[in-house]
Amino acid sequence: MDNKYFNSKPVELKRSQIKPASYNPRTISDEGRKQLKRSIKLYGVVGGIVVNQATGYTIVGGHQKVAVLDELNKYDKSTHENDYTLRVELINVDEKTEKQLNITLNNPNVGGNWDFDALAKLVPDIDWKDAGLTDADLNMIGVDYLLQTEEENSIADALSDMMAPVTEQKEADKAAKQLERAEKIAHMKEVKQKVKENAQKQAESMDAYVMLSFDTYEAKAAFCERFGYDPYSKFIKGEVFDEQVEIID
Repeated sequence: MDNKYFNSKPVELKRSQIKPASYNPRTISDEGRKQLKRSIKLYGVVGGIVVNQATGYTIVGGHQKVAVLDELNKYDKSTHENDYTLRVELINVDEKTEKQLNITLNNPNVGGNWDFDALAKLVPDIDWKDAGLTDADLNMIGVDYLLQTEEENSIADALSDMMAPVTEQKEADKAAKQLERAEKIAHMKEVKQKVKENAQKQAESMDAYVMLSFDTYEAKAAFCERFGYDPYSKFIKGEVFDEQVEIID
């Protein structure tokens, strides 16, 4: 009984029969193309090239593989010279489904993720370059030591020892600069606090007097006589509240 989840069938087609999708959003770097070419030379085409019959044998997945195969077979797209045979997974879907599949087949969100710990254990047992891994991959995995020979490791260790005092001095300088900055910040906070306190005192001093104004000298004199002050004084010292009162005629 056929499994309903297998909707493609393997067939062999001539390269001249199939065409790339004009909308294909996938690209590949020069390094990636180089790695793919190396892989095909070592292992052949492992993993399907998907072609949609309904839209005129359009490539849905595997554009980069076909491009590398074209190069290896010296295929001429315009004249179809050096035409060759491919084994593909043939599907028969509408254009909308085709475009959705084009994205899905190449979407990293649909695939799995690396378990770097498990991958790190595999790397020493394989030729990591033949597996398509790069120096950057080894750094990410955490086995970049494989990039160095014993002599290089020895030199690296010696350089590390030689640089240790320099590293320590740099750390000490860094700590000193951080301390100096902290002291400057503390000093600035102290200065700001003093300025604030002085401003408050000045404001309080300005509020320590009251100004009285009279329409006539007689009114001023009557007020002063009532409270026992010299009517000719322009400034009098408050006795009860210790406040200075300015008298204006």
